Amino acid sequence: MRSMAELATTYHEQGRYDEAEQIKIKVLDLRRQVLGETHPDTISSMASLATTYHAQGRYNEDEEISAKVLDLRRQVLGDKHPSSLQAMHDLAIAWNSRGRRDDAIGLMEECLQLRRSVLGLEHPFTKDSDRTLNRWETG
Repeated sequence: MRSMAELATTYHEQGRYDEAEQIKIKVLDLRRQVLGETHPDTISSMASLATTYHAQGRYNEDEEISAKVLDLRRQVLGDKHPSSLQAMHDLAIAWNSRGRRDDAIGLMEECLQLRRSVLGLEHPFTKDSDRTLNRWETG
């Protein structure tokens, strides 16, 4: 499963989104069967598929999966875990892409505050959320 997931990531990075999507769906299905819905690897596969949907401009599917990823990561890892914060960041991006600007800004503000307290001001993920939020607020 890991090798398949890595191949799908390679395809995604090459812009071969349709091929990446097919493999990511297979990996997600396998991980659900073998590991269960709440296993961190299964949740990571869901997040990876959402990223491919986003790259394809399929923002509805991206939003649906990203919301589920955030919920599962919060359940399994807690609200302040770095992976939960990444899921929050990703859902805000999905919302912004769907035109839900106010919701996206609110969630990104929450994500930024948590990243500042958990990761610190100088962490690259904190800076990424800060840049994204500034872009949305000034753009």
